Amino acid sequence: MTVTPPHDHLPGPVVVLEFSHEIPPRTFAGILPERVAEAGVRRIDPLACPGIADEVTALRTQGTHWASSVREAGRLPSAVLAYCSASALAAELVAALPEPGVPLILFDPEYPDRPAPQSLLEELAQGIDDSGERPPAPAITDLPPQQALAAAGAHLRSLVARSAPDLDRAVADELTAGQRAWMSFVLSASAAPPTAAVKPWHVFLSEKGTWAGAGEVPVSRTGESPRGLFTSPSVKAALFQVLALVGACR
Repeated sequence: MTVTPPHDHLPGPVVVLEFSHEIPPRTFAGILPERVAEAGVRRIDPLACPGIADEVTALRTQGTHWASSVREAGRLPSAVLAYCSASALAAELVAALPEPGVPLILFDPEYPDRPAPQSLLEELAQGIDDSGERPPAPAITDLPPQQALAAAGAHLRSLVARSAPDLDRAVADELTAGQRAWMSFVLSASAAPPTAAVKPWHVFLSEKGTWAGAGEVPVSRTGESPRGLFTSPSVKAALFQVLALVGACR
């Protein structure tokens, strides 16, 4: 987690959850107001949770870990921002903070369902071997999460070994660590329904985004593409207004 000093006009920094190795990347850097971006941002990569590549950790436990990390870094956050499947983790992080009511701002929130890990495994396998001759991925949907991760990891390592039969196991582990971390996170997220204890302060949606609870929280339907949501000047201006309201209310 990287830390910069808190923003003068907010009671604490802004925490953002971003998948740092996503391709192509999505980052809040393009839409955070300059004064906030320069003076008060803490970035958390959900896939950097210790041991996540080898163990499926409950999403609530992950939220508690990151909340502790935030507390140790200094002042409590003024707001927490997250996108896509990091939304549920962000809610758990907010719920674990000692001060209630820290605003949660979501962008194109998604909540992985039960079939999501299987779909992800197929996608990751194709990324390693797209020859069309790779062995089928194991069925993991009905397995307990830890067994599912073990089966997925073994399959991914085997695909690496097919292209490099003499590769050392430790090297194969290293080469597949990112994929296994992603698989572990999705397994955790798909096993945990969104916490009802924390409702978003505001939701920003792209042209493809959806929000089932639109009547409960303010929703900005931007019309931007999923990537454009993170580069749009109009979204940046709207986020500035939301954060200004956060500062006024806290």
